[in-house]
Amino acid sequence: MEPTPPSNVIISSHSRGIGYGIIASLLWGSVFVVARYLVEIRGLDPYYTAALRFSFGAIFALFYVLVAEGYEKTMAAGRAGAQLIALGAIGIFGMGSLVFISAQFTTSINSSLIVNSNAIFIAAFALLIHERVTWVQFLGLFVGLVGCGIVMIGGTPPQPLPPSDNVLGCLAAVGGALSWAAYTVFGKGTVRRLGGATTSAWAMVAGAAMLAIVAVLRGGVRPLTVIEFLAVIYIGLGPSAIAMGLWYKALELVDSAVLGPSQYIAPIVSVLLGWFFLREPLGTGFVAGGLLILLGVYLATKDGTKGAVGGREGEAGDGAEVCSGQT
Repeated sequence: MEPTPPSNVIISSHSRGIGYGIIASLLWGSVFVVARYLVEIRGLDPYYTAALRFSFGAIFALFYVLVAEGYEKTMAAGRAGAQLIALGAIGIFGMGSLVFISAQFTTSINSSLIVNSNAIFIAAFALLIHERVTWVQFLGLFVGLVGCGIVMIGGTPPQPLPPSDNVLGCLAAVGGALSWAAYTVFGKGTVRRLGGATTSAWAMVAGAAMLAIVAVLRGGVRPLTVIEFLAVIYIGLGPSAIAMGLWYKALELVDSAVLGPSQYIAPIVSVLLGWFFLREPLGTGFVAGGLLILLGVYLATKDGTKGAVGGREGEAGDGAEVCSGQT
């Protein structure tokens, strides 16, 4: 008689956290292609596009939190105003606007690669919240930044939709990477108190309001066509409400330095979508810079996947307790 397999498969909190991060990254990979389509081909203002994205994202996310957590708990979390406004300013307004500005000036492939190199900056910011960073990780930071530089100054092959200012677009992408790294690392304490979905929803509300004000002041608001509206709905629901909620949910379970490298799924998706929809070929600068960034991220986060916050490696069982300390 064969033994009966266990009815329940226990998935560790570490595996769940990485899984959430990978799903979020798969969704984020499509942002850069859609962003380039909206701001470069359709001519939408970058701030207006970002405001639409996160306004719809905030609506979807708040609806989910209200259903899952209840009205009173959701409103109580919203009263943690200063921290949520700061996260909205950094991760939604800062990152969101810079991603769409980047999409206006460089290819979706370059923009995606550089923005998702933020695992390098996450490792650097980890020092400020007393996470352990080794010399190997510092070497990774340097190698990765060299890779970013090669992508920024390297030429791109002839394209159907050539970048109008590759350096400016890549600099905006670096700013987006820094913003998202700060949002990830410095949001950890708030996530542990309020929960990932709740924190993400209220941060989107704050950031979307800031983006809307700037969009109106710039005079870039105009009615959308049906296809533009559908594109905005998609990036508001998938890569915003769902992906950002999953990212902060993952941060409840694993350390920021462990979570960061999962974003390198996103450039792969962007490359495939950019090649398929926008016919964006790859240049040697992208390939060389991309390989260096991948190497840099591997080195910068290699020890972080084994170590613990504050060096308490021996205290964790399944990975959930590794990052349970307060920041």
